[in-house]
Amino acid sequence: MTAKAKGHQPKAGRVSPLQSIMLILLRHKPMYGYELLKVLREEFEDVWVPQTGTVYPALKRLEERGLVLTKKRDGTEYYQLTKEGVETMEDIVGHVPGDIHFMIRYFGILDRAAKEIRGTSPLSKMSPSGFEEKGFSAMFEVDRMSPEEKLSFLRKVRERHINKLASMQGELEELERKLEGKKGEE
Repeated sequence: MTAKAKGHQPKAGRVSPLQSIMLILLRHKPMYGYELLKVLREEFEDVWVPQTGTVYPALKRLEERGLVLTKKRDGTEYYQLTKEGVETMEDIVGHVPGDIHFMIRYFGILDRAAKEIRGTSPLSKMSPSGFEEKGFSAMFEVDRMSPEEKLSFLRKVRERHINKLASMQGELEELERKLEGKKGEE
């Protein structure tokens, strides 16, 4: 699938990334505004802190467009998807593979430019060891590597995971000792 540079536009018209996420989150159950805000804050922890001044207007726009409706329960407004909202959400999710491929290429270009200009890759902190040589997009293009490249790459990724697991094991053992000590004090 070839992604268009401007991205996919659902039948319902332009839906912002935030509104898309809201539709996706509401697919399981109706939520009141603050509940949705808390879920968004959890999902974007350490990256973005959604504010009521952003979330509630986005919900109102979805409601105005007929993608969500509001139902009052015990004095609280709950937002739920309409039939059109479900169709729009499914349309958005249906185009994710093409959108992801486009974004991988986009971030790969940004990453290479940052390396050239700043001498360092901003994505290397996020990527397992071994991705740096080929850039960000390598994380998603392992299947296109030669057998030798793939072997080297996977060995580096494995080494990083082994180191992370060893670190995690140490933390687990320390926590278990602390908890054991607390049980002994009781």
